[in-house]
Amino acid sequence: MARLLTCRARNAVLLILAACLATNATAIAVAEGFRIETRIFIGDEEQPASETTTLFLEGAVYDFLAQPPQIAVFRKAGGGKPGRFILLDAERRIRTELSTDQLAGAMEKLRAWAERQRDPFLKFAANPEFEESFAAESGKLVLASHLENYTVATAPAEHPQAVPEYREFLDWYTRLNTLLSAGPPPEPRLRLNEALARHKAIPLKVELTRAGEKEPLRAEHHFTWRLSQDDMKRIDEVRASLASYRVVSNEEFQRIAKNAQ
Repeated sequence: MARLLTCRARNAVLLILAACLATNATAIAVAEGFRIETRIFIGDEEQPASETTTLFLEGAVYDFLAQPPQIAVFRKAGGGKPGRFILLDAERRIRTELSTDQLAGAMEKLRAWAERQRDPFLKFAANPEFEESFAAESGKLVLASHLENYTVATAPAEHPQAVPEYREFLDWYTRLNTLLSAGPPPEPRLRLNEALARHKAIPLKVELTRAGEKEPLRAEHHFTWRLSQDDMKRIDEVRASLASYRVVSNEEFQRIAKNAQ
């Protein structure tokens, strides 16, 4: 009996050790960083309208837009300070910063303004309501409404610990894009982000259709759960730029960007 109990105890210990090793492996993989390549297509076009590479490393996110060339660095809140975006213009060697508090304030004002408008889509974007369905077997997620629909091909995250980090960045990046593009309130996309996080899924392909628009938008995401040497080199170059670029105001940065278009 003593030998039987010893074997059972040994097996239990081995199972615990295996679980710990698996958890540590996941933590190490996330600590080493991961990357997302995103391509956005309009309608049935074969060439992407936009391409972005996003690198996650040590709590910071480095986002590289191909055309027009644009770099954004996201650092999450910590030490009693809000999160922030640092936008870099490599050609003119300038940078500017925008806190998540600033973004949140701007988005709340935009949402309140949209609520008061007569335009049906603006009202919807301020307070969207979707019918949601999710098929766990296929990974298909649908958010449907009378004005806007998302159809998403998803997959379970290979490293679930990375999902909160990805979701936090994506939420704030959605708000940043809204501000920079002077778009409608970001609430519809934020609802999609929330649904993805709730289902512990990552998006592989997102198709967006809107009433009154002939061609849907399609975003394809490719996740790689490790950074390459080239990725690390790009991050090192950005870190060096943060120390050497001239700091300008948000208004000056935007004005220079518009004049360059």
